[in-house]
Amino acid sequence: MNKMKQCIYTVILLLTCLVASPKIYKQIWDNSQEKKKAENYKPPVIDLSSPQASQPQTDGTQPSGGENPTDTTSDSQQSTEISTDAQPSTEVPSEYQQITYVQSDPSYFDDALFIGDSRTVGIRDYGTLKNATYFCDVGLAASKLDRDSIASIVGGKTFGKIYIMLGINEVGNDFEFTVSKFRTVIDAVRELQPDATIYLLANLHVTSAAQQAGITNERIDYLNSRISEFADYEKIFYLDINPVFDDGNGNLRPDCTGDGIHVYASYYKTWCEWFGMYTVPNT
Repeated sequence: MNKMKQCIYTVILLLTCLVASPKIYKQIWDNSQEKKKAENYKPPVIDLSSPQASQPQTDGTQPSGGENPTDTTSDSQQSTEISTDAQPSTEVPSEYQQITYVQSDPSYFDDALFIGDSRTVGIRDYGTLKNATYFCDVGLAASKLDRDSIASIVGGKTFGKIYIMLGINEVGNDFEFTVSKFRTVIDAVRELQPDATIYLLANLHVTSAAQQAGITNERIDYLNSRISEFADYEKIFYLDINPVFDDGNGNLRPDCTGDGIHVYASYYKTWCEWFGMYTVPNT
């Protein structure tokens, strides 16, 4: 009887092993593949022949006072659905497709002014362009600026380049209102700094998980496309950093950010190197 029980238990054990072993081997295989992906992963770089991008920090450091994209206008200025008709394009017009950007060293930014929100705060605090001038604040929006405020920002100084990155705090608002405020800012800059080269910077995407009602990458793309329309590619240029930090679906990559909105502090070095690659000669 005991031998019979042993035989039964042995058969049950063998059957259990036969059923479970494929799953165990599959798990081992999957884990090895994930490990291989992790070992082969490289952070985004600017020059593929000479990787210079820094590794993301593990402490999740973000610009101080990090913000969430929020509406800054009244209820009457709140957004509606994006119209699918006559979507503007971010492609460079054909007559300007011969524009050639040049690589510049950090001295190019000696006479540069950066105007922006918390992403620009990050560039100032964690980036490498310490020789530039910055006017930036958490929550800053185009709707908070006018000619008088722009005049106070430049303070009677003469700048050769002015970089403007605004909009993430307004992406949930009515687009026409926001675009009109951008026009006010750009017109004031052109009036007060007529010889400056203006760089309009695309708003950085957020991660897929960070999207919320009214704050989506679709809306960010639409606002960016409207901002790009101000570029004449003679004195005003539009630059888009998103391909450096995006995943394959047009979202900010989760490994680049701790809060889904701002890149890790170490990635602002990558951002500043990217600025140096996309400059136009002084005119």
